[in-house]
Amino acid sequence: MSKRYLMRLGKTPFEAVDAFHTLDRNTLGTNNGNLVYGAASHKLFSTRDTVVDANRYKINAAMADRVNDEYDGFILPLANAFRPEFENELLRTAQFLERLTIPFLMLSGGAQLPPDGDPASLRKMEPTIRRFARAVLDGSSKLSVRGEMSAAYLRSLGFDDVVVVGCPSMTLHGPGHRVEVPDTLQPGAPIAYNLETKDPFGGDLIEDAEHNYLATYLPQEHGTLELMLWATAPYSEADLRLPLDSSHQQFASGQAEFYLDAYPWIDRLAEMDFSFGARAHGNIAAVLGGTPCVMLAHDSRTFELARYHGIPYVVRGTEPLPATVQELYALADFSEFNRGHTERFQRLSDFIHENGFEHIYDPGQESARAHYEARIRRIDFPPPVRPTWQDRPADVAHRHAVLQERSNRQKQQQAQLRRDLGRLKAHSNDQLAQLTERVDQAEKRAAAAVRRAEAAEQRATRAEKKLAAIDKRVAKVSAEAQRATDRSQRAVRVPTRLRGLISRLRP
Repeated sequence: MSKRYLMRLGKTPFEAVDAFHTLDRNTLGTNNGNLVYGAASHKLFSTRDTVVDANRYKINAAMADRVNDEYDGFILPLANAFRPEFENELLRTAQFLERLTIPFLMLSGGAQLPPDGDPASLRKMEPTIRRFARAVLDGSSKLSVRGEMSAAYLRSLGFDDVVVVGCPSMTLHGPGHRVEVPDTLQPGAPIAYNLETKDPFGGDLIEDAEHNYLATYLPQEHGTLELMLWATAPYSEADLRLPLDSSHQQFASGQAEFYLDAYPWIDRLAEMDFSFGARAHGNIAAVLGGTPCVMLAHDSRTFELARYHGIPYVVRGTEPLPATVQELYALADFSEFNRGHTERFQRLSDFIHENGFEHIYDPGQESARAHYEARIRRIDFPPPVRPTWQDRPADVAHRHAVLQERSNRQKQQQAQLRRDLGRLKAHSNDQLAQLTERVDQAEKRAAAAVRRAEAAEQRATRAEKKLAAIDKRVAKVSAEAQRATDRSQRAVRVPTRLRGLISRLRP
């Protein structure tokens, strides 16, 4: 008998979507790193006679009844879910989970914190995080998280049922995956790098990569995809060494590549000799391709993932960043990754089994795995996106950029309206819940008062009956007393004839 699971994904790995529809439909979830852990999660649960569908990132309480009717389980892969920008989504997810009756599990998640783990930025959303955590634990054995910092944060909120399983991306090739590191990186070798565009850094490294190696920038965020498709200017950055403007040589020469699917991206990184950058899944994709990399950790999400999985890293702000690629390559030690990967895989496997699910690397699933991998090989994935505006006249490219920026502003305004509406709705729901609770409490108090009144009436009725019985007894006793009095009086009364006799005998 076949099973159907629903999974939180923008699309399944079997769906090939072109760049323009990818951008318009947001199948990436704003960043193609989601494709990597999504692809691994989808494969992991595609066991024999099982179909795994994508929810297209749509989730709310209203759809829970349909999901309960149509599916046998729900899988929730997450990344840095505990962050202010994700609060509305987290709340909707909690409301959805609260109404699920089918088995489900949270397949890892994490808190986005600074490297020192200070949770101050999450204080305001802690009620939502607590509600989400309770909803997960109502249907699953534990909260699974990406690393120890996220686990410590949840424990600080009072949730002790937490297990660290890392990122599900690492399961893509099973428990035997390894990364071998050559002793040297030759000048001019093909290398890749990625960039955190919201907080860009690493100008010295990127400059060295551009000058001394065959470097390819592999961007990950929607903003850069728009830049490559429409020549927009989504970023403002003074360091011209960083690929944040269409004038950068990575875009001007058509060297940069944006991947719309996980498998071609991983295959491309397998052709590289080295990769580095601040994006977690940009580096994980390199690991899955068997390519040495170094993570430029800059927050808890990158730091805890690299530390847990044994991926080489340097932490921005706590130690000097290497200035050259060669210095960085010298840090690419994968001995801990190779030593502990099987153990870490088993820990996630145990968690999956503990919650009643199977996975594709279980014994007996070899045919399912072979079928899945063959199906992936048959897919005609779209090529990586390169700048589309290089051969256009400058005025045409500018016109397209202006129109796209205008469209973006409209989308942002609409998104802000949706967020505002969501907040208002959440506030109204909270007020309604509070009012409902107060009404419930008032009804309970009124019901208690009615019960007390009824009890008092019953006591009064019993007292009246007792009083009536007492009155009867008093009347009876009074009558008996009256009769006794009468008898006494008759007993002491001098007979009339005797009184007359006595009167005559007196002188």
